[in-house]
Amino acid sequence: MRYFISLSYNGRAFNGWQVQLGHPSVQSELERAFSVYLGEKIDITGAGRTDSGVHAINYIAHLDIQRPLSPEELLKLVYKINAILPSDIVLYKICQVPESSHARFDAIGRTYNYYVHTRKDPFLGEYSFFFPYEVDVEKMNLAAGYLLGEKDFTSMSKLHTDVKTNICTVSEAIWAPGAPLNFTSLSKEGNKGGEITTLCFTITANRFLRNMV
Repeated sequence: MRYFISLSYNGRAFNGWQVQLGHPSVQSELERAFSVYLGEKIDITGAGRTDSGVHAINYIAHLDIQRPLSPEELLKLVYKINAILPSDIVLYKICQVPESSHARFDAIGRTYNYYVHTRKDPFLGEYSFFFPYEVDVEKMNLAAGYLLGEKDFTSMSKLHTDVKTNICTVSEAIWAPGAPLNFTSLSKEGNKGGEITTLCFTITANRFLRNMV
């Protein structure tokens, strides 16, 4: 039986999503936790790769379990898997899906957020880039607009990868006031009075190439 899972993780301690021999990864931790609890070898397929140190919110993956599980068993499974996983990975939900469903190939879009703060802040360093200079958001969005649409992103990709095409469709690319995760109160405080000190660049596409974002 096939199941989709949704999770979030802090990527600081991991060499990305994908299993890498001799290096910690999110995928390997999840496969270990499910395999230990279910007593069978579990392989997990993610919606896409994330690089070393990259965080994810509501990331989707799929796995196959030999037998069907009731809603009550699925709730219990979430609790048990979270007890095995390290503190920087949290599992939110498991739901049964059709056997043909695929976390990667059925995804219609992926979104990356990049944060910049222009005022020194002791709490934002892990999640945001400190850039202590004046920024022109209007010009930044003008430049970001050139990314929109269906384009060949070869110049932004790692060469000689296993993809068949470097064509991607970017549906969103915008700079706006915003702070990472639970720091929205800091964003409101820093951005009041017309001065923008915390910014978020959001980019959404049907797919991304290696090292493109």
